[in-house]
Amino acid sequence: MDERTVECIDLADFDDAFAEADCEPAGATDLLPDGRYRVVVEKVDLEVSQANNKMLVWQMRVLGPRYAGRKLWHRNMIVSKNNIRWLKSDLLTAGLELAKLSDLPNRLAELADVMLEIQFKTKGGSQNSFINKKVTGGQGGHTEPAVLSGDSDFPF
Repeated sequence: MDERTVECIDLADFDDAFAEADCEPAGATDLLPDGRYRVVVEKVDLEVSQANNKMLVWQMRVLGPRYAGRKLWHRNMIVSKNNIRWLKSDLLTAGLELAKLSDLPNRLAELADVMLEIQFKTKGGSQNSFINKKVTGGQGGHTEPAVLSGDSDFPF
């Protein structure tokens, strides 16, 4: 490659976008093996899917040592009565009790920094996540293994 070509390319206009890009190294977004993991909730947002459905999106990080720092997402669709039942169960499990669902947007911040045990289970080529329980005590679960033993019963 000609040195003049490299010097002529000014990338400064993209510095801000580069600094703000939220991404993981290659391979860090691969699916984790099925199992139970201790995580900390980083943030929870209400979003709209590509199909124009409302959903609650949980962004979490795995606590160490195995897979420590890996970013995970859990989604609750808000479409049907059954979806609402799962959503309410997940919120209660995370320690957020609401009088009515319309209070949720103003209370999302209460879910940040909550430690949870989640489970991934693959069936029919799709991996689903389930919030099993809220984790309390310890140092954020850092002394516990990231993958926990045992299995739970699931409705599928």
